[in-house]
Amino acid sequence: MLLAPSWGETAIFKKYGGKIIQVLLDTGYHIIVRPHPQSFISEHTLMDKLMSQYPESDQLEWNRDNDNFDVLNCADIMISDFSGVIFDFALVYDKPVIYADTEFDSRPYDAWWLDYPIWTFSALPHIGKKLTIENMDGLKDMIDTCLKDSQYAKGREKVREETWKYRGEGTKRVVEYLLDKYHDITAAEEEK
Repeated sequence: MLLAPSWGETAIFKKYGGKIIQVLLDTGYHIIVRPHPQSFISEHTLMDKLMSQYPESDQLEWNRDNDNFDVLNCADIMISDFSGVIFDFALVYDKPVIYADTEFDSRPYDAWWLDYPIWTFSALPHIGKKLTIENMDGLKDMIDTCLKDSQYAKGREKVREETWKYRGEGTKRVVEYLLDKYHDITAAEEEK
């Protein structure tokens, strides 16, 4: 079980604090907590408090690796909020997610200027269940449901179809583009 929140006033740790870690520990599952790297800069007091209150143990580990490949690969399910890593986990690794209702505030992020709803929030219900303060005590049941219910696998495929164009052709298309550019540049150089 991977808890991978984003950072900021509307992210998981600011909204739920340590309660989410305690509820996860109560499930009996092995928990990996991987905060956004910016949390250790912008929210260092909160992170210090949480890491002190919930130290590493046989059941809980804190992950601060530079690369997230291994931690995404080893987890069976992820809990996150609006972090982009949720789509890496769900669409690339094809694993279920639970997403936290955090009342996203776009002002501190690179979407502050958008005057329409962010696609992320329309896609999330297809790939996982929504975690709220009201249903947090049922988190173990939510995890078990997401791991078993085929509707979320179908939803991941639907979202994948919306986001990925030319599936399975990426390498071929990039090589063709680079070769075309190379030929354009060398032809221009020869004309000089």
